[in-house]
Amino acid sequence: MYRYALGVLRNPADAEDAVGETVLKAYAHLEQLRDPGRFRPWVMSILANVTRTMLVGRNRLEYPGDMNRYEKSSASGQRELWYLVMELPEEFRDAVILYYYDGFRTREIAKILGVSEGTVKSRLNRARKRLRAEWEGVH
Repeated sequence: MYRYALGVLRNPADAEDAVGETVLKAYAHLEQLRDPGRFRPWVMSILANVTRTMLVGRNRLEYPGDMNRYEKSSASGQRELWYLVMELPEEFRDAVILYYYDGFRTREIAKILGVSEGTVKSRLNRARKRLRAEWEGVH
């Protein structure tokens, strides 16, 4: 949850706040969860809404220079890739983080983001093309 919130909000303190608020909202509305097996996508949908709400009415913050402690891997190539992912437009970045870093399927991502599965697949495809072009430009 934190990794997704950080990817959207680009600020560690805001990401922590978003995760905390999401946990509170999920707990308060737990009776609305019909299928306990769907808890993970359900709570991520709440997180997506919380992060969108936090973005409204404020300027987007740049991510801090020291992102090393938030990366999935400390390997140099992974670190470079993380920075490239963070530079993607929000719609692509959200899909990439949920798919590659958090392991959600496209159908689950579609529900979390409130878009069609085809839109998610399209965003992932375009994001991969952008990342490949940027990666080849760097290397």
